[in-house]
Amino acid sequence: MNCEKMFDLYLALDKNERVPFMLTVHLFFCPVCRAAVRQMSCAEKMVAEPLSIKPADRRAVKDPILTAAIDKILAAGLSYSVDEPVAKRVSLFRWFLVGVLLAGGFFVIPFSATGIWIQQEFGLSFMVPFYILFGCAVTAYGGLFIGSNIDLFVKRFKTLRVAT
Repeated sequence: MNCEKMFDLYLALDKNERVPFMLTVHLFFCPVCRAAVRQMSCAEKMVAEPLSIKPADRRAVKDPILTAAIDKILAAGLSYSVDEPVAKRVSLFRWFLVGVLLAGGFFVIPFSATGIWIQQEFGLSFMVPFYILFGCAVTAYGGLFIGSNIDLFVKRFKTLRVAT
């Protein structure tokens, strides 16, 4: 009975609405409801994807009426080609290069002529904000890296989970 109430509560939620705490706890501890919610979200993702239908090969069509209909559709410009999806390749070299340049720049600046002069003039009043800036920059860089390459991490974690 509790599962039915919780599942009804889940179905009553709007899309992207915050899930109530009690429902979250129930889904965490109930594998049946959790599996049902997971299946529903997978089905929703599949329905949201565009349907790709490849046009039939005109040479394989033997019916002259069907061939004439296909010719009329093509002549009217009502058909469009379905391109094969191109898998986007994530290039990690650029991210690695920028990360090395960022970290290298923050390590080189204190030892450069400008950095030594600023340390002599300002002392710790320069070094503390400089290292706070370094920490913020590395944190922002890491967040952008993970946020823009989240698909790579999700696929890798799914692969590791299936392999174990």
